[in-house]
Amino acid sequence: MHRTQSTAALAFGYFVVGVGAFAVTGLLNEIARELGTSVAGAGQLMSAYSLSLAVGAPLLISLTRRFGRRDLIAAGLVLFGVLQFAAAVAPTYSTLAAARIFAGLAAAVVTPHSIAAAGLAAPPGQSGRAVATMFLGFTLSIVIGIPAGNALGAVLGWRVTLGLVGAMSFASAVWVALTVSTRLPNAPVDWNAWRSLAGNAVILWLLLTTALQCAGQFTLYTYLAPVLRDSLGIDAGGIGLLFGWFGVAGLAGNYFASRVIDRIGAGRVVDACLVLMIAAFAMWPMAYGSLVTTMLAISIWGLGGFAIHPSQQARLVLLSPEMASASAALNLSATYLGQMFGSAFGGGLIIWFGPDALSWGGAALLVAAVGAAFAAGHGKR
Repeated sequence: MHRTQSTAALAFGYFVVGVGAFAVTGLLNEIARELGTSVAGAGQLMSAYSLSLAVGAPLLISLTRRFGRRDLIAAGLVLFGVLQFAAAVAPTYSTLAAARIFAGLAAAVVTPHSIAAAGLAAPPGQSGRAVATMFLGFTLSIVIGIPAGNALGAVLGWRVTLGLVGAMSFASAVWVALTVSTRLPNAPVDWNAWRSLAGNAVILWLLLTTALQCAGQFTLYTYLAPVLRDSLGIDAGGIGLLFGWFGVAGLAGNYFASRVIDRIGAGRVVDACLVLMIAAFAMWPMAYGSLVTTMLAISIWGLGGFAIHPSQQARLVLLSPEMASASAALNLSATYLGQMFGSAFGGGLIIWFGPDALSWGGAALLVAAVGAAFAAGHGKR
């Protein structure tokens, strides 16, 4: 029971971090209007957060190696909450941006240690399921938390939404402190540890898989809203419903992965996810103008696109449990750097070839991810 409560607490913490990370995306118009900046400028708040997390995760793993894992997660959640409150009362765009950057660094402490803690606290043979279950919190933040936060922000304002995220972060810190064991090992991550990871070809191929599949997905996902508008002629409400459908499919895929990952192996789940995403991207050009085909493609994409993240991370944890925090940090960096590259690549495809090229460009990157996954599997399944 205690282990179940521990996993639930870690999942809720990841839920809070997910809502805090992405809530601003639906509030850009309100933020831009109140703080006197453009929507594009407000959108850079997400980029700043992502970059600070990507850079901070491996750096902070080394700097915090002397502290207990549970204490680090709880302290990180408290700091994340404080920074959400700071963002909620920010008087200018600059102070809001600073709060977002430091919030990304707080998340860079919470997330890799939570992933490692979930795997280490699980009963023997259930580490993969525990990591996948923890990732359900992040999926729920997209499916439920973000739309709810956006709706609340539309009624009461974006500052209230961020303030509530701060309150949830404090509650999450208390839950973690009460349920997560203090005896979870936190292996030192020094220069020798990083050198050992850098010399592990299987881990490097897995990290390349993460970066390529994220880049492939975000080549299209970043521009999905305008693509749906042009393809189906629907308004913002209809687009929101399709994004919600995408999230529901992702929730189903994530849940299914959590049930089978320890039985069939994380590597096979990753392979299945990549095949699903390639099929969805190949189907995308045929979905133009068809709501039914679009929903089918989104369903297939969602099933694979969400489930691959916990499966890939579980694979890294199982490959080297003693270095779980370090590999989780590197995987986060690969995730966010892949997203940034995919967004930029998609923008270039639109300029050079038009929006029709987005799905083919993304599919090409996903095929490359299959090659990297195969190379990793050839080294060790």
